[in-house]
Parts: sequence; C-alpha cells; structure tokens
Amino acid sequence: MSNPTSTELTPIAAAEPDEAAVDSPEPPPAVVATGLALHGSRGLVYGPVDLVLPAASLLVVQGTQGAGRSSLLLTLAGRMVPDRGARLTVLGLDLPRARTQVQRRAAIAGFAGIDDLDESVRVSDLVRERLAWLTPWYHRVPPVTQRAFAAHASAVWGDRPIPRVGSMIWDLDEIDVMLLRITLAMAQRPDLLVVDDIDQVRDGVRRQFVWTRLEAIAAAGTTVIASVSSLGEAAAMSWVVPPQQLHLSTGPHAIAAA
Repeated sequence: MSNPTSTELTPIAAAEPDEAAVDSPEPPPAVVATGLALHGSRGLVYGPVDLVLPAASLLVVQGTQGAGRSSLLLTLAGRMVPDRGARLTVLGLDLPRARTQVQRRAAIAGFAGIDDLDESVRVSDLVRERLAWLTPWYHRVPPVTQRAFAAHASAVWGDRPIPRVGSMIWDLDEIDVMLLRITLAMAQRPDLLVVDDIDQVRDGVRRQFVWTRLEAIAAAGTTVIASVSSLGEAAAMSWVVPPQQLHLSTGPHAIAAA
C-alpha cells in the first residue's frame, strides 16, 4: 500500500554502459535528495521526496492543488529551507548551507507573487529592467531593441513569432506571457531553471508548445524542473525524450504515482 504522504518517482531504466561513457564520465547529478520534506504550521507541505535528477534533463513535477508543488520547487531553487534531517544537493552544493550560491545559479519563473509581470508596461521595459539587475551598476543598459530582444528570446520562443518590444503585457497571449517570464529567468544564464504552474497556459495545445521549449532548453544544457497540476500531464504530451516524473501525493487525498 502506498504511504498517503509519500512522494514517488517514476523509475527510469538504467542505461547500458558503452565505450564513450567510459572515456567521458557523466557529469554529477543536478539534484540529489533523500528524505526531503517540509512541514508548516498546518502540517506536512510536501514529502518525503527521494530524487536523483541528471544534469541537462527535464523533471515534470505533477501534483494537485495543495500538494506542495511550489514549495518543493522553491526548495530545490534554494529559496525555501526544508525540514532538518533531509539531505539535499543541488548543482553539487549542499542545501540549505549553500543557499546563496544555488540562488545565483538557479532561476525561477511562473511563481505567483514572485515574478508576476506588471501588465501596464512594455516588453522592452521589463527586459531592460531585468538586464539592469544582472549588470554591474557602473554599466549602463541601453534601451532594448527588437533585435536585442530576439537575441535573448529566440531560444525560448523557438519558431513561434516573438512579440514586438513595444507591446504592452496586457496585449500578450497567455503563452507569450509564460514564455516571457521564462526568457527573463533565462537572462540569468542559469544552470537550473525552475518553472511553476504550467497550467497558467490553459489550452493543452499551447502547453505542449511550452513543454517542447522547456525540453529544448534542457537539451541545450540547462536542467529544467517544471510543475503542473494534472497527474496525467506528462502522459498526455509528446516528447523527444520522455522526461523524468515526480508525482506529489501529499495529504489524506493522496493519489499513488503512476
């Protein structure tokens, strides 16, 4: 019987060793977690989670409302502190001791109340503001042109038309808002990208596009962890390489992992 407060990880078949692997040892995992859990004032938030996530891969965290998805993702990005006793290493750094170093290398997007976009500003203003945060104070950040924006956004948008920099945020489609939040996060050039609540893109076809772009980002070398509420989301989407899946099943209404 499944533990109603447990978190189960979809197993991945072990790869057969080959000569190339012998000559080029695999990089260390991006995330290693053992007994990772968090309790709040109302009880268990998530966990326990056991996880080994290879570098430059995609992890889909699936859990219903209240399953602790956002809190788990913020913990993995070094923004929240888990319960004592848990063992957590992210990008080779021990958490929570090395939170500052992890925060510098892990970018977040899609979190309500954290990276929400002001709808009354232009795309160029948001991009310039983010670049200013990432630039030494003694360097002036020039106005963002369409060409400069495309240089930052093309890896995220793929073959989808990139919005004009003069567009107001309230004029953007919901998928473009999500892609813009991811673009702003990627301006940090992170080793780990954490994206919450892909359900903000309500249409399944458009969510497929977002997943495809996140898969491409992972293939290019940035480890990606993204969350969604539907437990069947990963099975309903198409992938070049099936992602690793984590089903959060916290609380009395727990659903066993697929």
